[in-house]
Amino acid sequence: MLNIYVGPAIGNVITRHATEGRTAQVLRDHHLPRWREGGLTGGVLQISDWATLGMVLSEIHRSEGELTLVTTRAEYENRPPGSFAVLLSIEGYSPAFAGELDALHIFARLGCTAFTFSHNMQNLLCTGANERLGDGGFTHLGKATLRELETLPMLVDLVHTSRASFWDALDLYQGDILVSHSNADAVRPHPRNLTDDQIKAVAARSGVIGLNSCREYVSEDALTATLSDLLDHAMHMYDLVGPDHIAIGADYWEGPAEVLATVMKSVDPDGSHGLRDTGAQIYGRGPDGIEDTSQLGKLPTGLAERGLTPDEIAQICGGNYLRLLERTRATG
Repeated sequence: MLNIYVGPAIGNVITRHATEGRTAQVLRDHHLPRWREGGLTGGVLQISDWATLGMVLSEIHRSEGELTLVTTRAEYENRPPGSFAVLLSIEGYSPAFAGELDALHIFARLGCTAFTFSHNMQNLLCTGANERLGDGGFTHLGKATLRELETLPMLVDLVHTSRASFWDALDLYQGDILVSHSNADAVRPHPRNLTDDQIKAVAARSGVIGLNSCREYVSEDALTATLSDLLDHAMHMYDLVGPDHIAIGADYWEGPAEVLATVMKSVDPDGSHGLRDTGAQIYGRGPDGIEDTSQLGKLPTGLAERGLTPDEIAQICGGNYLRLLERTRATG
């Protein structure tokens, strides 16, 4: 089973490398046991600066084969038995990467699978989902980045963007897209979730949408969100576009609580989205019944109880994303 968004583990990596030193094994020692307990065989890890990229690559190098860097579907399927597949994605919203168009070629050569434009706020590239300055779209620099990405074997991940940015990207970019961790706005209205029209547009481009476990995006009453509520999002997408465009984008923090509080303030500085003061409490654990990564195995069980076939569940649990990856990063 693949989770196409294990990005929050990076917060733990950065913090522990700062305190334990450059030989820290955060992914292997702190995250891998929980990932395996939840039935995961691989995950997409998001990085947003050069130093963090180095940390991740060095941890993979020192993991004694327990972690394998994977850049294609073939590498995923042929990795050493029992090794956890780590795929890399760039969250390019940070000043460290924004505008470095030549660097995109380095990322592609390293095997990075996708590029994300925003982390909810306005930046040099586009307007994010939590921005209050207006529902603006892509900047000129963002458009140039889209044009460069169209020449490279990388996916465009439209998560975190405003709706205007989303539609800008679809108008301007003809390559492969995904939305790595968002739910259905029709089930839980929220700027971070996708409208029915957006879901249909992703499906029309043969993309995938990862189901997001963050309580804020699962239920209007975030503190009482449940696995059943998350399954409601899955079934809404299923009824709308079928099983071919759904994936798992379970967004679990699983890092230091004090770091999480700082992150929440950065993505919701004026508290307009209910994250600034209560975000750490909401994001600190997943919905009841699927509280952390070790519980992810309950998701396919729940999908089966909702009537999905084993083949459909296999698609959602990794097959759809791998098909998209194979189309974007063909081997041979």
